[in-house]
Amino acid sequence: MRAGTALRVAFPLLARGSEMDEMARKTEVLTGVGDVYAGDQLLRRTRYRVEVASDEGPGGPPRPAAIEGSIDITGISEAVVLAGARELTLHLEDGRRLPVMLVSTSGRIRGVAAV
Repeated sequence: MRAGTALRVAFPLLARGSEMDEMARKTEVLTGVGDVYAGDQLLRRTRYRVEVASDEGPGGPPRPAAIEGSIDITGISEAVVLAGARELTLHLEDGRRLPVMLVSTSGRIRGVAAV
C-alpha cells in the first residue's frame, strides 16, 4: 500500500428478493498534497483527502461506487470561482490524476471518473 493511503473494508448485507447476498465495500483513503488544474492551468497546490469506495461481489472484479473528499481551500476567495468550474483535475502525490467537481465553496469534491 502506498504512503498516504489507508484501507477500510465493511461487509453490509444487501437483500435481493428472498435471498441475502453479501458484498464487501472497500474504501481506499488517499491523503496528501497535490495540484488542482482547470484544463492545463494550474490553480493551486493543496492538501487533499479522498475516499475511493468500490463494491466487490462474489466472483467479480471491484466496481467503483463513489469517489468523494475534500481539498483545502480555507480562506481562499477563489473558492467561489472554483465551485463554478466544470472540469478540474486533482494530481495526487502518487502520480495518479483524478477528474473532480468542486461541489461546495468549503472544498468538498466529487470524483467524475475512476482514479
